[in-house]
Amino acid sequence: MTTESPTPEQEPEPVEKAEPAPPPPPRDNTDRSKRSEEAQSDKDSEKDDEEKDNEDDIHAAQEKAADPESAQARGRFSDEVDAAVRSLLGWNTGGLAGSLGTANFFLGATSVGQVGDRHGASGYRDVDLRLRSGMVPPDVLDRIEQSYVEPEGYAELRYRLEHRQLLFIQTKKGTGRTTTALRLLAETCRAGVRKLDPDRPLKELTAEQLEPSHGYLLESLDPGQAADFQAFHAEQLEQTMREQGCMLVVIVDESVRLRESEIGDFVVTDFGRIQPKPLLERYVAWELAGSTTADQTLLTRPEVLEIVEQLGDELPPRELAKLGQLLIDVANDRLDLAYVRDRYSQASSADFSRWFDALPDTDQRAFVIALAVFNDESVQMVSTAARMLANRFKRLEAPRREDRARRVFATQLSKRVEWARAELVDSTQETIYGQVQIRKIRFRDERFPARVLDRLQAQYTDALDVVLDWLYDLGGIEAPQVRARVGVAVGALSQYDFSYVYNRMIVRWAGSGDPDERRAAVAALHVPGQLPELVHVVSKLLDRWSRRGTPALRATAAEALGSMTSISTRTALRLMRKAAVPVTAYAVGEGMSELFLRADPGQVLDALIRWSRDGQPPDRRDTALLAVLIISRYVRVSVEGSSEHWPVLVWLAGQDDDRRTQILTLFSRMLQTADFLRGAYQEFKDWVRISGKDRAMAEPLADLLRDIGRCSGDLAGIRYDLEQWAGARQGASHAARTVLRHFDEKEETR
Repeated sequence: MTTESPTPEQEPEPVEKAEPAPPPPPRDNTDRSKRSEEAQSDKDSEKDDEEKDNEDDIHAAQEKAADPESAQARGRFSDEVDAAVRSLLGWNTGGLAGSLGTANFFLGATSVGQVGDRHGASGYRDVDLRLRSGMVPPDVLDRIEQSYVEPEGYAELRYRLEHRQLLFIQTKKGTGRTTTALRLLAETCRAGVRKLDPDRPLKELTAEQLEPSHGYLLESLDPGQAADFQAFHAEQLEQTMREQGCMLVVIVDESVRLRESEIGDFVVTDFGRIQPKPLLERYVAWELAGSTTADQTLLTRPEVLEIVEQLGDELPPRELAKLGQLLIDVANDRLDLAYVRDRYSQASSADFSRWFDALPDTDQRAFVIALAVFNDESVQMVSTAARMLANRFKRLEAPRREDRARRVFATQLSKRVEWARAELVDSTQETIYGQVQIRKIRFRDERFPARVLDRLQAQYTDALDVVLDWLYDLGGIEAPQVRARVGVAVGALSQYDFSYVYNRMIVRWAGSGDPDERRAAVAALHVPGQLPELVHVVSKLLDRWSRRGTPALRATAAEALGSMTSISTRTALRLMRKAAVPVTAYAVGEGMSELFLRADPGQVLDALIRWSRDGQPPDRRDTALLAVLIISRYVRVSVEGSSEHWPVLVWLAGQDDDRRTQILTLFSRMLQTADFLRGAYQEFKDWVRISGKDRAMAEPLADLLRDIGRCSGDLAGIRYDLEQWAGARQGASHAARTVLRHFDEKEETR
């Protein structure tokens, strides 16, 4: 509001005396009420618009879930991330490069209770379901017992554990600390070994949470927990363990600060080293035992003894495991010993460094770096990425454009491959149109990709700065294999300086409005999320994104939580519940489908039942029901005797009564929710269509649909739709008639 300034005083003109001003009229609240009503109407209109937007988000998400390409794209991306991790980090042989020192190694899956999954050519997630359990599988402990070689300080370790019932092992990764902990617990606790949830406060562990006479392993202690853990807590925990006849080993990374002045009696920082030769001999002998065709004298052959004698103490334990595998292949005539000799004549870090530093020019170095990121990808992909990187280098080395001329025929591919110590291989690639022939390039030594990145960060920081910019730009390319590869490469580099890489790249990808770009962040977080020294950092940032992040950050958190095997199911479900808003509903649904694969399916379905109860916020209810549709659409099960993959919820409902009850409840709620009625029937129709390819599915499907109808009170509606589908002139009419026949037969027998 503005007011007029008073005018200067003037000589007043004579006027008649004015009548007294009438009193102000009574205040009329009509306008005020009208304005209030209009404001309320505006708020209601905004609320209606918001609700409509939410409905549009949910409907769009359902349409996306119903599109087969969505499931296939998700499956392909998961495959690409797995391939990137294998090719760049070699995690199929144990983990990241840089773990020095000889320690006991163990070949095989050491994680407990994960659901093994694989991906078929269709791109759908194909799952071999096993219920999650905290028990370490006995076969894991048996294999460790057979191949374990005791380090010098093992007897002291066992004495201290038996004396105090509680032991903290604080050493760096790669020293065999997990294998040693499992061996200690298996020896001292014959009832079995369990893993503890790393998110549960250690000092709050009670006797009621322990199984008598069991060993317990906590694989990683959060720095916050470590700082708060005092002598009182250690003594209390020792007493609890003693009362239950249990033992507890806690693994602590060397970077985490403990109150050693208070709990030093419970802490071990070194348990000695072992020579690589006896460890290698033990493992190879164990693998060859009982074989009637393998060469049992392999380790006594002069050429093998020469290889073993040249091994240095700095050889990473997991590389020693790889050597053991190769020697076993030699003993079984599956591999030529010359390959092993050539590989391990180049095994030292010094030799690798000399090779990399002596590469002939910038173009070749760019080629090697691109190959490290895209190892075992197509020649054209590596060459294109290398040219992009070389151009960046040259813009800095030669600022004037005329000094940056490229001779396109100067170097043949065969020379580039030879200088890179790589090889060309003919392969096939899966596309949406089927398999196609492709020529790929890969290092002959699978350790090289991680070593190249390690060399860059250790000695070529200026070049690394350029490489990070190059990787960030590649993350914007619309190709799932490119984004997966660069994401994993960035994740690998983050282990050296997580804060820098996170702020420069990961959080920018994660906050992008492009869902595919956000997946680069998911791939990047996959790496530090598996490292004991960084898993808690990743867990906390995902917590922050889920609670207070932008919609894009919440969506990224939901996708990452689903695939992060180092975060407990309970924690992942809690954080995804916080992230559940309409604009992120689809991402949460995808995250839940990933979690369904790696956790106990019953635990995931139970969470969805809680989220979709009456009284829950509508956004959460809608997200839960959408997640059910996505799980049903994305996850398939290979059924024995069938060439067709069944929808996981149809199969699971026939295998477990408790899971069946959960599935009936969720689909009944879907049928009782107007926004999901169409989506539910669309899913039923897809089930019927699949049953047309496998007749064995028709009867259990009819049983399931009938039970859903009874549970929801919509039995007549389901039968009506089956009748409509059966009468159609095309589509799944024959399959629908078969399902309808079983449906009616079951009703007649009631």
